[in-house]
Amino acid sequence: MIVNKDKIRFGITDILTVAVSLLYLLGIRLWFPVCEPMESGFMSCHWAGEALKAVSVVLLTLSVAHAAIADEKIKIGMDISLCGVYAFVFCIPGRIISLCKMAEMSCRSHSQFWTIIFMIALMVIVIADIVLYMTSSSNEKHSRVPADKGEKR
Repeated sequence: MIVNKDKIRFGITDILTVAVSLLYLLGIRLWFPVCEPMESGFMSCHWAGEALKAVSVVLLTLSVAHAAIADEKIKIGMDISLCGVYAFVFCIPGRIISLCKMAEMSCRSHSQFWTIIFMIALMVIVIADIVLYMTSSSNEKHSRVPADKGEKR
C-alpha cells in the first residue's frame, strides 16, 4: 500500500483547498466561462479559457494529492510550490493570454474576476497552512525534552 491510512490527517486547510479547487473547476466550466466563439472564429479569450480549464484540473489534482500526504515537511513544500502555481494561474487571463477589449465581455467581467478571487482565496488558505505547520512544528520542537537531560556526564 502506498499511503498509510493511519497517518492520513485531513486538516481544515486540506478540506478547504480541495473544496475551493473543485468549485473553481466547476465554475470555469459552468458558471463563469469565457466568451462564446464568434461567427468569425475564436477570440483570444477562448485560449485563455482553455488554459484555465486545463489548469483547474491540475489544481484539483494537486489539492487532492496534498490532502493525501501525511508528512508535514512534504506538505509545506507542496504549499510553497502551490503559491507559485496560484500566482501563475492568476496571471493567465488578461496578462499571459489576452482577453476581449470590452470590459462588458464575459471573459473580463466574470472569468477574470472569479479567477482572481479564487486564486487569492487559495493563496490565503495555503499560506495559512504553511503558518499552521510551521507553528505546530516549532511548538513540538520546544516542548520536547532532550533524552540526555538530567543525565550527568
